[in-house]
Amino acid sequence: MILRYLNDPTTLVVSAIVMVFALMFHNVFQTWVAARLGDTRPKLAGFGQFEPQQQLEPIGVVLLFLLGFGWPRMVPIESRNYRGRGRREALAWYAGPLAYLIVGFACVLIGSVFLASGSPELYRSFLVAASFAVLHAVINLFPVFPLDGAMAMLAWGNRSVRSFIQQIRQFGIMGFLVVFLVLSYTGVISFLQSVFLTLFQSIVRLLPGL
Repeated sequence: MILRYLNDPTTLVVSAIVMVFALMFHNVFQTWVAARLGDTRPKLAGFGQFEPQQQLEPIGVVLLFLLGFGWPRMVPIESRNYRGRGRREALAWYAGPLAYLIVGFACVLIGSVFLASGSPELYRSFLVAASFAVLHAVINLFPVFPLDGAMAMLAWGNRSVRSFIQQIRQFGIMGFLVVFLVLSYTGVISFLQSVFLTLFQSIVRLLPGL
């Protein structure tokens, strides 16, 4: 959770700013992709702008600070606006996790610039922020309602996948929490986090001076 860095004000502030931005960027990017695919409903609803009151879900922000995982308001993607539905709608939903990965990579890059400039403290702070962003990307890839991955699979998955998602959906937030805890304690989430962060750091090291 972000609040565990109370004794490290720099990391606390950097992580808080980055992740609140990331929640909004998730929606803005998802809205942009949806519009590119022919669905302008999210844009007309105001989800294409960095407007906190429009984008942020209060409970999601509170849990971001308390648990380390939060969420913005759901983008109103409209299935009927996609030709043939399925794959194109799924791409719009998967733009959400991609947005978090973009933020994560940007944090690794910015942190590496600070490290090269002789500021290891800021490097560490941005690396922590990157881990939070990547965590959100990884979790949202799983087909568990109401995550992006679940919405994508409801649009594109086969009957058995959709049935599985609907079964978990019946349990509401408790179903999500159980799956989240299982994935956490089995190390699946941390493993995928490590894969993405290692990849980002490897890419950044290829840049001159970093």
